[in-house]
Amino acid sequence: MPIRPIPPGPTVGAGRFEAVVCVATTGSASDDLSGCLKRVLQHTPEEVPIVLCGDCDAGRSPETLEQAGTRQVIHLPAGPGQGFAASINAAITASAPADLILLSADCLVAEGWFEGLRAAAYTDSTVATTTPLTNRGGITSIGMPELPAAATIDSAAAAVRASSLRVRPRVPAAGQHCTYVRRSAIELIGGFDPARSTWPAAGREFSQRCLGAGLAHVAADDVLVFVLDAGTHDREDLGLSDRYPQLTRSVSVARRTLTGLTVLIDARVLTGPVNGSQLHVLELIAALARSGEAQVTALLPANLSDHARGVLEALPEVSIAAAGSELLVPRADVAHRPFQVSAPADLNFLAQLADRLVITHQDLISYHNPSYASSLDAWEGYRELTRRALAAADRVLFFSAHARDDALAEDLVEPHRASVVHIGVDHQVTSRDTIATAPAGAARLGAGLETMLCIGTDYRHKNRVFALRIVTELQHRHGWEGRLVLAGAHMRFGSSAADEERLLRQDPRLQDAVVDLGPVSEAEKEWLLGHAKLVLYPSVHEGFGLVPFEAAEHGVPCLWAAGTSLSEILPDEAAGIVPWDAPAAADRALALMRDEQVRVHSLGAVRDAAAGLRWDVAAERLIDVYRATSAEPATPSGAYERREGLMRGGLSDDAIRLVGPDGLLPQWLERPLLALASRPKLGTPVFRAIEAGYRASQGWRRD
Repeated sequence: MPIRPIPPGPTVGAGRFEAVVCVATTGSASDDLSGCLKRVLQHTPEEVPIVLCGDCDAGRSPETLEQAGTRQVIHLPAGPGQGFAASINAAITASAPADLILLSADCLVAEGWFEGLRAAAYTDSTVATTTPLTNRGGITSIGMPELPAAATIDSAAAAVRASSLRVRPRVPAAGQHCTYVRRSAIELIGGFDPARSTWPAAGREFSQRCLGAGLAHVAADDVLVFVLDAGTHDREDLGLSDRYPQLTRSVSVARRTLTGLTVLIDARVLTGPVNGSQLHVLELIAALARSGEAQVTALLPANLSDHARGVLEALPEVSIAAAGSELLVPRADVAHRPFQVSAPADLNFLAQLADRLVITHQDLISYHNPSYASSLDAWEGYRELTRRALAAADRVLFFSAHARDDALAEDLVEPHRASVVHIGVDHQVTSRDTIATAPAGAARLGAGLETMLCIGTDYRHKNRVFALRIVTELQHRHGWEGRLVLAGAHMRFGSSAADEERLLRQDPRLQDAVVDLGPVSEAEKEWLLGHAKLVLYPSVHEGFGLVPFEAAEHGVPCLWAAGTSLSEILPDEAAGIVPWDAPAAADRALALMRDEQVRVHSLGAVRDAAAGLRWDVAAERLIDVYRATSAEPATPSGAYERREGLMRGGLSDDAIRLVGPDGLLPQWLERPLLALASRPKLGTPVFRAIEAGYRASQGWRRD
């Protein structure tokens, strides 16, 4: 039927609790309106009136008439000098007493759009407007992708509808391009302000009046409307979405449906000499990439190590992002920090990059031990940071059940947010082309001498002192003439170096048998494992315990003490150390060095345990955790930290270092500084003087 114009005043005949679709045509291109109207007619129930609101010749074109067919399509021309709000108010009058769907002509709808918007509008009596998810323009588009290359508008909308959580999250205002307005809201607060000439301005003012009257705006999170051109409408500030966590959750589900799971791995630890944490991060990235179940981005430090660069260059499927002040990466579903948080700024930084934060906390060894910090205050600061980080994380991962249970016992995390993911021991990318290199000091080992190797830092819990006691017992009880190699960094705090030195001074024979190499490279460790008869691992506490598996990979048996996480991943009967019986351990060590049957049995036990610890299995488990975490509501503490705390956008790293946990600014200075800042006439000269002094000191340093 022809599209009939109507003057303001008469209504289109829709009843209460029905709806009228109003397509805003003012300023629209003919092609946009034609495409929009075609889809509206195709995917809107027959009985729903369609109103073309505003001046646009496309509304009268033969192509538009042909699309209309027998449908009731009404053209409501704009009056002389009439702005946007006035045109919409005319449509409100014409559609009375029905609800109104405002749709800009640059929108393309799909099946179920009308029904989804209407269902969301009637989820509660206080709902004033509902807004669909969009690909651009407005808060419901934040984090949403453009249409994937392999998708169509129809397939994308159907996928979003099928996967939606239908939580109908609250939003701060009606949408910019498409919104369902209930008649009850119009009758309560009136129409749009005629003085507002654009939709963003008119919509914001109308939305604020709705909120002031006790009404609400919600998102129809099962409806996707595709926007062709956002025009001059700015995208909302990213921080706004963090104040609406349910919306973030809904958008995350839709985004994953369209583009798959996206994961950002914090790999800023990949600097300097290779260590266990670096190997873990690189193998984790590679395993996730091999799974094909996620798009993986590695967040790298500016001073990336050559070893890490070589590994990552062999993983072209992994995207790279360099950490810096101008870091621009697409918002991910999950940011995973696969090692412990060491500074408050880490939380702030990662929160801006993803909807959910996952933290791996290897163990609570430093949390329990004040001697590993520079001072008691520093230790308390570290403990406070640990509490804040684990409370803020949406999921906390542990390498072992022992480490998880330790955190649960300290009330650091709730059980439903704590997951155990055993790491793999079958390193696939970090062991490639490693050429064994003899370390400096290797000449002291001597040809034909039995060599035991103790790998690890000299933290006290690593118990290198017990390794020395084993050597003493071997010498005194068995006349052993071999060498013990200590390979590991010397720690500034919590070191056993003084205790080791005291034992060595007291026993010259022991001193002659011990070779302390300090930290060694992976190539040097490879050489040492190739020349060792036995690896000693007398650690008191481990969050996982990789050393026995590394030794077995090289055909070298290991002597360890049962307990903590080691009892979870390795058989206690193969441990060899009865804590802490040095004579018995020395007897076992000698057997492992000289009895082939004992060696084979020990190696077999470790290799059997290793069979279940595969990186590909770990990646599968991680993908499950990421997906579950993304689908779950944000934790209250995490949502609070994103809005008000350490994860709040706009809070600089420097500010956090000043006033965050273990902050450098003395508390007695906070109020005087606040007083100066609140009185510009007094504070400005003082702050400018401080700034000038800082700049001068920086210049002196450069000189």
